[in-house]
Amino acid sequence: MNGLLSDKPSPSSVRLVVAGYVLMFVQTYLVMLVPGPAAQVRMLVWVVTFVAGASFIAALVGLPDPPSTHWRRRHGR
Repeated sequence: MNGLLSDKPSPSSVRLVVAGYVLMFVQTYLVMLVPGPAAQVRMLVWVVTFVAGASFIAALVGLPDPPSTHWRRRHGR
């Protein structure tokens, strides 16, 4: 998968970025609904922030593509 910083980013990296920003939007919306952030809400905010940040970094760097012939190998022959 080509990252967002490459010349032609792959659709997977674009989807990761969009999903990360959607998660951040949902997180902010949930925090706005609560009058006083409780401990559970703070924990949810940190978990969603970690997931969104990880998806953003994965989209920027790009994940390695699987080899094209990995399904052709015959085991034991």
